[in-house]
Amino acid sequence: MKKLEINSRNGFINLPELPHNCIFNKVVTGCGATTVALFNDENYVITVPTVELIINKTGLTEAGITEIVSPDGKRQTVFGLFGNFTEEVKKKLMEYAKSEGTKKIMCTYNKMENIDEYLNPTDFRLLIDEYHILLKSYGYRDRAIDGVLDKYNLFKSFCFMSATPISIEFTPNVLKDVELIEAEWNEVDTLKVKLEQTNKPYVMAANYINSFKQDGFLEINGIKSYELFFFVNSVTDISSIIGYCHLSNEEVKIVCADNESNKKKLKGYTISNSRSENKPITFITSKSFEGVDYFSETGMCFIVSNTSKLCTLLDISTDIYQIAGRIRTESNPFRNMLIHIFNSTGKRKLNLEKNWDEMVADTNKDIEGANKIIQLMNTDESVRKAGEKIINSKYIIKNRDGMYVLRDMLVKLDLYLYQIEQAIYKSGISLRKTYNSKGVTTASIEYTKINTSIKNPSKKLSFKDAFIKYAELIDNLDLSLQADEIAKVQPLVVPAYHKLGVDKVRNLKYVKKAVEEAIENIGTNSSNEARIAQYITKKISIGFISSKSAKEIINEAYQLYNINKKGKATDLNDWFNCKETVKRIDGKSVKGYEIYNSKLLFK
Repeated sequence: MKKLEINSRNGFINLPELPHNCIFNKVVTGCGATTVALFNDENYVITVPTVELIINKTGLTEAGITEIVSPDGKRQTVFGLFGNFTEEVKKKLMEYAKSEGTKKIMCTYNKMENIDEYLNPTDFRLLIDEYHILLKSYGYRDRAIDGVLDKYNLFKSFCFMSATPISIEFTPNVLKDVELIEAEWNEVDTLKVKLEQTNKPYVMAANYINSFKQDGFLEINGIKSYELFFFVNSVTDISSIIGYCHLSNEEVKIVCADNESNKKKLKGYTISNSRSENKPITFITSKSFEGVDYFSETGMCFIVSNTSKLCTLLDISTDIYQIAGRIRTESNPFRNMLIHIFNSTGKRKLNLEKNWDEMVADTNKDIEGANKIIQLMNTDESVRKAGEKIINSKYIIKNRDGMYVLRDMLVKLDLYLYQIEQAIYKSGISLRKTYNSKGVTTASIEYTKINTSIKNPSKKLSFKDAFIKYAELIDNLDLSLQADEIAKVQPLVVPAYHKLGVDKVRNLKYVKKAVEEAIENIGTNSSNEARIAQYITKKISIGFISSKSAKEIINEAYQLYNINKKGKATDLNDWFNCKETVKRIDGKSVKGYEIYNSKLLFK
C-alpha cells in the first residue's frame, strides 16, 4: 500500500488533485476531498451513491446545471444528473459536456451504465465517491453498481475514494490489482463512543428524547446539547418512536427517501433533505449516512441498532465512522462523540456450528467449486445444457456475451452481512472489541433492561388501525417484534390478512364480525377466490418470475374459474410477499418479481 502524506493544519486535505487510477483511502471524513474534484481545473464526472449527496453538495433538487462556490470564493458550474433520465436531460447533458471551460458532472451510480453515450469518457477524470457503498448496496442495486464497475476504466483516469474503504477480503475481484493509496495525516481526531446495551433499543432512544423534551437539553460532563441527531435505518421504526414520544412536525426533521411508501408511514410529517433548517430532533436513514454534511453548534449523535432488523446493524469500520463525521461544525463539543444504543443477537441468531474463519473457508471452497462448474459450462455444450437445468443460484448468471460468470460481489456481500450480524453484534463485548480494534475509544458498556414497549400501553389499537399497521409491516417484509405485538393486541389481524387480504378486509369496512364470518366461509365453502389462490400458489414458486410468465399463469387461473378480468403481474401482491425487480437473463434485462413467500394459509 502506498502512503500519501497530508500536511494539514485546518483538517482539510488541501491537495491540488486527487491521486489517479487507484483506490484512495482518505482516512478522514469531511476533509474536503470531494471539493478538490469539484473545484480543480480538470473535467470530472463524480459519481455518488445517493441523490441526497448531490442535493447536499450543489443545492439542486432536480437534474440540471447550477453554480457552486468554494470556501475560498472560486465559482464552478456543475451538472447534477439524477432522477428520470428524460430526453430533455440527455440533451442538456450532451450540450454541457461539449461546452467551453472546466466541466463537472455529479451523478448517481445508476447513471453510470449509459453515461458514455452522452459524453466522451476520455475527456473526463472519474471519481467514484463513497466507494464502500458498492459492496453494501449490491444486494438491491446490482445493476447500478455493475454499471460503475463496467465503465470506470473508460475514463481518462479513475479514483475509488472513501474514508472507510472496503476491507481487502470484500474488495470486488475486478479491482484486486488496482493500486491502494492511503492518506497519512499529521494528526487525526479520536472518535469516542458511549455504548448503551439494552433489550429494547427503540424504547431507550425514546427515553432519551422524552428526557430532552422535558428539560430542553441533554447534558454530558456538564456540557448541554440542544439538538439531537438519531441515525435509524428504518422509517417504520422512526415513525413508531415519533408516535411514542408524541413529537410534532415542528419538533422533528426527518431525512429519508421521499417516496410514497415513506410518506404513508410518516403521514402528517414532512420529509426533509439535509440542507433544510435544523429542528430540535433529527432522524436520518442511510440515505444520508455517507458524505452528507450537517451543521450544529451543540448537536449530539445517536445510533440505534436493532438485531431483529439487519438493515439497522451498522459496520464499525464503515458506517460508524461515516456517521461520526456528519456534523461539520468544528466548535461542536460533541463532534467526535457518538452514543450507540444496541441489543445483541446472543444465541437467537448465532450459527453455533461455524465461527467466522470456518465460514470464510467454507465459502471459498464453494466459490472454487462454482468456478469449476462455470468453466465446464462455458467450454462444453453438453455440460452447459445439463447445468442450465439444475443451476438455481443468485450467484451465477449469464453475462452480456452469453457466458456464465460468478457474481463475486453477492458472495462477498453475504459474508460481509454474516460478519456484522453473527460476529460483531453477537454480544456487547464483541461489539466493544470491534470498536477498540478500529482505534475507537469506548467507555464501559452500560446495560439497561426495559420492560415497556414502544407502543403506547394506555391506548389499545382498534382492529382497523391494527390491521392497517400489520399489513404495512408485512408488505414491507418487516417481520419485527412490532408485528408480533400488534397480533397480540388484535389477534384477528393475522388470519384476516393472510386468508382474506387487504382489499377484502377494506371492502368489509374493517368490521370485526364481518371479517370473522368471511374467514369462516373460506373454511366451509371453497369459493372461486380461494381456488384461484390455491391454483396460483401451486404454479408459482419462491424466487424470481418474469412479469410475462406471471400474467400468463394468473390469466390461466382467471379463465379456469370464469373470472371476467385481465390478469396483471401486479396481482401477485394479492397472494405473495414479493418485490418488483429486474434480473439479467441471457444478457438481457427482464422485468419481474422476486417471490419471498405466500400470504395465504390453507388448511
